[in-house]
Amino acid sequence: MQKEQIPCIKTGDFAKLCNTNKRTLFHYDEIGLFSPAYTDERGYRFYSESQCDVFFTISCLREIGMPLKEIKSYIDLRNPAALKQLLEEQYEKVHAEQERLKRIEQVIETKLSLVRLSELPEVSGNDQTVRLEQTPEEYLVISPRLDTSDHDTIIHAICDHIGYCNHNHLNAGHPYGAMVSTTSLLAEQWDTYAHFFTKVLQKPQGHPLHIKPAGTYAVTYLKGNYYQASDAYRKLLSFLQEHHYRPGEFSYKEAVLDEIAVATEDAYITKISILIA
Repeated sequence: MQKEQIPCIKTGDFAKLCNTNKRTLFHYDEIGLFSPAYTDERGYRFYSESQCDVFFTISCLREIGMPLKEIKSYIDLRNPAALKQLLEEQYEKVHAEQERLKRIEQVIETKLSLVRLSELPEVSGNDQTVRLEQTPEEYLVISPRLDTSDHDTIIHAICDHIGYCNHNHLNAGHPYGAMVSTTSLLAEQWDTYAHFFTKVLQKPQGHPLHIKPAGTYAVTYLKGNYYQASDAYRKLLSFLQEHHYRPGEFSYKEAVLDEIAVATEDAYITKISILIA
């Protein structure tokens, strides 16, 4: 059907064309948001092909969460300047949502990589042997220097560190870890922590950073309570002494499987590593 030479199609056909349904079109018409190009004397609605882009734009705005009331306010007063302002505002919202989803994607990828690591025989076994692993350079956001085993100081430092990373969207899915200086290790002060850290995927700007050097690391995997690591540290030090390796400045203790993956602490897996030369 046509009116004044404008090609029009029926409501059902327009709904299929725009991947919607007639009920939505009726509702939009009732609230004055999007009306048909032509309504005949029997009340049948007809739409023009030129209305497809308008409906498509409305649908996009709805998908990103813009309320119908706000969309209608724009439609009622539409002009190029208003369109520009609307699109710029919505672009910023879409960009922010993309960044949020990217962070979630990174967390999922990280958790998957940790679970896959835990499935390797050399990790899941109970022998706690020490092996050599090649490790690329890694970026660690760190807490202020501690060098203490005081429980209250440690708890406050952990909470402050976790809060800092969450507030600045630095958590990419790696559980926080702990750095112990070689000096403390040689003195068998296993619980004297130098820093807490969170591993990030890209070098952060404006945040306290420790670059974990690329190189060969002596590594052991502790199964059980994260805080009961004395035997694992002793094996690590014995391995270094036996092979005459010179240790780096810090050892790194980080969770592979923790509370999110297993229900009991005896199934936790922790990676302890130290650079060797």
